[in-house]
Amino acid sequence: MDLQPGRVADMVTRARRAEGHVVCHATLRTATPAICRGFADGPDKGRSLARAPGTLREISPP
Repeated sequence: MDLQPGRVADMVTRARRAEGHVVCHATLRTATPAICRGFADGPDKGRSLARAPGTLREISPP
């Protein structure tokens, strides 16, 4: 994706504050948007993904 400098850091900061996640760019505007692998593997994965135990499954982007 062609993002402005600092955009990823801003998305991660906002997701952390909301205790949410960053959506995978390859799944935007699809029927099954997914959590970004880079975000899921980051240092906050336990906190941000803990609200969905047992409901997550790994998928390959379209």
